[in-house]
Amino acid sequence: MLKPTNFRCLQILLGLAALAASGARAADPAKPNISLGMTDDQGWGDTGYNGHPELKTPNLDAMAAAGIRFDRFYAANPLCTPTRASCLTGRSPVRYFCYSWGHDLPLREITLAEAARKAGYATAHFGKWHLGGIPNAKGGTGRGLPESFCPKPRHPGNQGFDNWFSAGNFYDIGYEHIYHNGKQVPPREGDTADVLMDEALKWIGRQAGSGKPFLALVWFPSPHDPWQAAPKYAEPYEKYGKEKANYYGELAAVDHNMGRLREALREMGVAENTMLWFNSDNGGYGNMTHSTGGLPGGKKWLTEGGTRVPGILEWPARVKKPFATTIPAGTLDFYPTTLDVLGIKMPDEVGPIDGVSLLPLIDGTMKRRPKPMPLVKDRHQLRVIDNDYILQNKKLWRFDEDKKEDVDVTEKHPGEHTRLTQWVETWRQSVKKDNDAYKQWLNSILGE
Repeated sequence: MLKPTNFRCLQILLGLAALAASGARAADPAKPNISLGMTDDQGWGDTGYNGHPELKTPNLDAMAAAGIRFDRFYAANPLCTPTRASCLTGRSPVRYFCYSWGHDLPLREITLAEAARKAGYATAHFGKWHLGGIPNAKGGTGRGLPESFCPKPRHPGNQGFDNWFSAGNFYDIGYEHIYHNGKQVPPREGDTADVLMDEALKWIGRQAGSGKPFLALVWFPSPHDPWQAAPKYAEPYEKYGKEKANYYGELAAVDHNMGRLREALREMGVAENTMLWFNSDNGGYGNMTHSTGGLPGGKKWLTEGGTRVPGILEWPARVKKPFATTIPAGTLDFYPTTLDVLGIKMPDEVGPIDGVSLLPLIDGTMKRRPKPMPLVKDRHQLRVIDNDYILQNKKLWRFDEDKKEDVDVTEKHPGEHTRLTQWVETWRQSVKKDNDAYKQWLNSILGE
């Protein structure tokens, strides 16, 4: 194994210091840098700022206090792969047969990275991928549309990323199947979050030094089970038992490295005009006390606890005054928001887009979400979030934040029930059209 050394750490520090001393080359203010930090199975309650009584997350707390804290931020699905696909496409994963974990992202879809690259951005992915094309993914891939239906592997390099240091699925310390631009790299010692951020900071430093805007996805493999934290992160939590010590330790490592990223961006002189996002890919573990913050359900459940996750945006150039919002937002919104910020359109976009641009919310002019947000599980389960209302199982609900439960308001608000029921019917028809178009596309590839 390659052991991290003091010399390697010194190299990173000296590189950052050189950038700070010389000043990064002038960047275009209309093209902010974009970084999406995402965890694997972190619940809404797994942060200090959301009131966790045991876990400490000072860096995430500082991010939330300095930017926009989304108190109703939703993963598009209560499982990892479909949500990750929604982050890149802005489209509900059921539109392209991505129903569960290991259901790959087809190359037909236009991704956030492809859009950013069109706008002149350098693009990179670091960490857990789980959207296909990377060998030795734990649990496998290709479970949705078979890999043979795409002309090339579905790895990050074929989805718009110039640089990638990625694994097929979640992984732990010393994992042997990480690939850098398609080439397997030797396993590294050290916490996965530390190793991941080392690689990300080296790449980000090069882009900041050149003045080229960048899109960096930093997708941590933590805190997916089995939990294995580095001792330095687990030891402060040993009083809670071994299992919790490792679970909290993995989250503490993520928090520490998000702090490293924030500090490095400042030292590079690019923090002011960097959109720094943070969220999780689905709700937390229902059997891990405090993970969902008391929200019902958890990972795998199409409930508040299964889909509501931490959500933060720090962007000093645009968010001058920090605030918290209860306007619903989610992973479906990354793609349309980025295109709106960059002022571009993708002529080959598959469409329709299910997310909305959050730029009006960022600028303080959005008072309500302009259209419903479809959250899905498997092929048919649907939970529609529409500001104060939720439609699920043909009933209209409101979520009681005090009691932490859905409350049936179907009879109290029949007009809203009818409106959202009709919206769902129209939306399902559009999904069917997408599915039919995919079948035609697949037939064309197969020559049938």
